[in-house]
Amino acid sequence: MASDVQRFGTATVARARSSDDLRRLLDDPWLQGDTVIVKPNWVTTDPGAFTDCGTMRMLLEALDSSVVVVEGHQVVRCLSDVEDGLPFNIMSREHDWHWLHRGGWNYIAENDDWDWFKEGPHWDHLRKLDREFMDEKGFSDLFNELGAEYFNVTDEIWSGRTVDPAVIKGAVESRFRPVFDERLYGFVPKALYELRGSTLISFTKIKQYATFTMKNLFGLVPDPIRAWWHGPKNSRFDDSIVGINKVYESLFNVYGICEALRRTPIVNPEGKIKIPGYTYDVVEDIGMVAFGRDRVALDAVMCGLGGFEFKEVSYLEKACEMGRFDLGDVEKARSKRADWLLPTRPE
Repeated sequence: MASDVQRFGTATVARARSSDDLRRLLDDPWLQGDTVIVKPNWVTTDPGAFTDCGTMRMLLEALDSSVVVVEGHQVVRCLSDVEDGLPFNIMSREHDWHWLHRGGWNYIAENDDWDWFKEGPHWDHLRKLDREFMDEKGFSDLFNELGAEYFNVTDEIWSGRTVDPAVIKGAVESRFRPVFDERLYGFVPKALYELRGSTLISFTKIKQYATFTMKNLFGLVPDPIRAWWHGPKNSRFDDSIVGINKVYESLFNVYGICEALRRTPIVNPEGKIKIPGYTYDVVEDIGMVAFGRDRVALDAVMCGLGGFEFKEVSYLEKACEMGRFDLGDVEKARSKRADWLLPTRPE
């Protein structure tokens, strides 16, 4: 078995079973400020594939700072077997919200216009479903109990409560090459900008596919379906991920935490859970957490540790202004996968 702590270059992988364990491990001065911002992973509600309330509690209890939790709207997160969203017409045909991430994906990838959604009843309905998500999953009660603040960046940006894009452009381009689409400079809410200089934790989790701490910030792009930012055949995806990370790296100390603490999806062709593209099991209480300041290195290591192909994190090749990865560390992590992420089926 692995030791309780192991280093792969600048990335640390460790065992954590409680908030006290996390507090002991997360002793970086970046995490000791008056306010810490946390960006969880709330793309979907697929079993095991989102930051759950128990895991969020572990992190919040491990921090002594005031916490602001931020996320963007995501249509997929709010839909269920009984919730189809509202009807609308595109191309002279009526659709519901499920169409946006199924049959309508390619349409949105070519037509990035959400005015119809903002101006009609859809935005209000999405906010209602977001509140229901927060209530039903226990986050509203948790944040009230622990004094954490939550706001949705889509609501802030669509309401016009944003920083002058020229200010963000100046901050980004004083450190990095320009982003591929200058609209990204307009995606910073004033409420977050007022906290600039604080630490922003990208708090994500091991899933059944390769998605780590840099990709997690993609959720701060306000579109509730981000097909345009993926682009046809994912042609814009790497640039979108790198661009939104440049924006937030220019304003905050962005710290990466990737976890397999409580409920973790592990790919299994014969698994009990079947969703489009994936069959997996959920393994309970692996108790693994990986973290570090250099999220380029961290994501590369997590790709190896998760057993994924490196081409699945192709954005890292474009992200080297923000950090460095070592393929030797990636392969070392891959060789230790059985120690840290046992593909054991749940009982």
